[in-house]
Amino acid sequence: MDVHTNTALGLYKPKSDIGFIDKTASRNLLLEATDPALNLLTDFRLTPAISVLATTQIDQALTQMICSRVRLLFVVDPIFDLLGVITSYDVQGEKPLRYLQSRDCRIGICSRDDILVQDIMTPVNEWRVVNYQQLINATIADLVLTFQELGQRHLIVVEPVRGHNDQAVRGLISLTDLERALETSIEPVNVAESFAEIKRELAT
Repeated sequence: MDVHTNTALGLYKPKSDIGFIDKTASRNLLLEATDPALNLLTDFRLTPAISVLATTQIDQALTQMICSRVRLLFVVDPIFDLLGVITSYDVQGEKPLRYLQSRDCRIGICSRDDILVQDIMTPVNEWRVVNYQQLINATIADLVLTFQELGQRHLIVVEPVRGHNDQAVRGLISLTDLERALETSIEPVNVAESFAEIKRELAT
């Protein structure tokens, strides 16, 4: 049995053009339909989830997304209980206007500046999630079918845990990352296509 000899690590001066690593670099690889779906998982055991208080004004939340280079924030209360999610598409889309036109906030009574994250977020009880154990054996083609059925830009991955909550958010998969990896646009459909049809589409 070899005995390891402890030694100090080699140190050197970095070059002047050093910068931060691009955390999106791993998402720029081209993938095949049969590759593991886990290739596109942002694993929160490795990368911290980014959250925002429910009482944050929506444009401030959007600024936070831009600074963090993400399009989704998990919404929490002051004691960090998970309440929902909000995306850049929510903030920049029709949701703020629909909220202003709702009974809760008619135009003329309040403005966009008054809209909080909690007003347009997607609450936890409206999520559609996938279990991490199921994702382990899934392929990229399975993700295509899932996003077509989901009709949303993000897929939240959960796993069972012991403790106060029955389950926890393990990670996130972005449709943008999937489209980039396949170099194709993926649109929602009413009826999921077969695996063979997906493979034929990706092969063209």
